[in-house]
Amino acid sequence: MRIRRLIQKKNKKFIIKKLSNNFSTLFQAFNMSERTFSDIPYVNIKFKKNSSLAKKNETILLKIDGTILPKILETGNFDVFLVNFIKKNIKKKSICVDIGSNHGLVSRQVSKINLIKKIICFEPVKEIFDLSVLNTENIKNIERNNYGWAKKEGFKLFFENPSNSGDFSLIPNKQRSIKHKFKFANAKTELKKIISNNKKNFQIILKTDCQGYDVELFSNFDEKYLSKIYMYFLEIKDLGNNKINFYKNIKLFDKIYISFPSIHQNVKQINIDDLKDYFSYKVEFDLILVNDLKK
Repeated sequence: MRIRRLIQKKNKKFIIKKLSNNFSTLFQAFNMSERTFSDIPYVNIKFKKNSSLAKKNETILLKIDGTILPKILETGNFDVFLVNFIKKNIKKKSICVDIGSNHGLVSRQVSKINLIKKIICFEPVKEIFDLSVLNTENIKNIERNNYGWAKKEGFKLFFENPSNSGDFSLIPNKQRSIKHKFKFANAKTELKKIISNNKKNFQIILKTDCQGYDVELFSNFDEKYLSKIYMYFLEIKDLGNNKINFYKNIKLFDKIYISFPSIHQNVKQINIDDLKDYFSYKVEFDLILVNDLKK
């Protein structure tokens, strides 16, 4: 118990440090204001030096928030662990499927990996989708879809956290105080279509960033199609009512990796039995599942 408390204390300090910066208070004040007569739809970010997101003097467009924008101003990077993992482990020509593509930042970086031959993006929020189109306009083989994935298709309530332009979700909480309605497709149908249309037999890399809904999607996929995915990236915090299906589906993968910077700096390979320890921290982390498609 003492070790767990120490880890949780360390974890809390890490999160506070990461979320605190010179810009977040200013940006959050803007987002919490009523803005009755005017608004700033986005800002143009110009890079002073090369990064994985952009070359020197290139620009990207971002909504003003207290999370993503300050992070990029400070580091010039976004979800580097994911990009680096793909670079290190990709073996064959692949398709990257980006669910919850947001501003297109992951797609932008992944497009620079030679073995990625196509990117398929899904983003339901129209305002952010429009920015992602501009941020990825120089990517040649990219398909953009202005809708999300859910267990059932239709127009659904989507909840926004005004302090974090990456925090839209089908799952409400205290921070997601603004309601929208956006279009969603049936996730099973979409995955089946992508796999069926993959005539060149490229390996499939699937990334979901659905703010708590990732585990719902993963647990609901059919074994037949899930087993055809080479790499699967998902954010996760707890299993809710999906424990049985989650563990059933995770056993389809040969290797499990975890990105949990507050506990270990690098991506770490773990066993399925180790997962219960990570869930006990009650903090969101990133899971990477890898299949040996030669078997």
